[in-house]
Amino acid sequence: MVSNKRVIKGEFERPIIVGSISNWLGKKGDGLTHTHRWTAYIRGMNNEDLPFIKKVVFHLHNSFKNPNRAVESPPYEISETGWGEFDLKVTIYFTDNSEKPLELFHLLRLHPPDGSIKTKHPVVSESLDMLVFKDPSESFYNLIKLPDKPPEVLNPSLQIAGDTPMTIAEQLELNKIIDARTKVITDVQKYRDTCKQKESEAISLYQSIQQLDKQKLILQKKLEKYNLLKNSNNKSMNTNTANISNTPMPIDTPTSSTTPSTITTATATTITTPIPPS
Repeated sequence: MVSNKRVIKGEFERPIIVGSISNWLGKKGDGLTHTHRWTAYIRGMNNEDLPFIKKVVFHLHNSFKNPNRAVESPPYEISETGWGEFDLKVTIYFTDNSEKPLELFHLLRLHPPDGSIKTKHPVVSESLDMLVFKDPSESFYNLIKLPDKPPEVLNPSLQIAGDTPMTIAEQLELNKIIDARTKVITDVQKYRDTCKQKESEAISLYQSIQQLDKQKLILQKKLEKYNLLKNSNNKSMNTNTANISNTPMPIDTPTSSTTPSTITTATATTITTPIPPS
């Protein structure tokens, strides 16, 4: 633990490189899940020591066994084999516990910008991150300040700009170029993915239209059958109605046994004349 007795006022920057280098295994790989060997790393901008770092944790993709790899001494790097690119999270812990851990993200690249899978040349992907420390302790400040002279390159495979160490401005400019190139590649990949998605949607829509056309034909045939049956029933009903209208209605005629509806009765009047006595 670094002592915090005396504080140096101000903000102090320390550049670091977050990067990776990958190589195609060719026949040495299995051609499926282990096609490339890669190394991810944290280093100084000119490969100088990083004494202010306590440990670095590399958070790999969940498909890897033991995906959280802690490295507590330099060089801060890990190596693995795999087949896919992914976003690698890196957590940096500092020797001064009052400094909060810092999380960075790095796109682990296995393929060159042209998209070719098989290449004999190593694929390097690096970015410059500027660490900013505010009001550090005196002892921690002595660790984060840049050395007077850049050290010699101990790992040439991690240097991408030749034998001459780059200045901060050169590294920043290179970082911009890498970021721009990465953005172009990402945009192209997004465009390809969008085209594939739209093509898939078009095929699905075409299949849906075909299915609807089939259902339409089935419904049309059912409607035709229904209309034929309806017309047949209407003709049958019209025929029955015509037969009923042409049948004469029966008329009742009186017979001998028929009782007249009205009977007239004549009443006789008798007049009695008295006979005189003789």
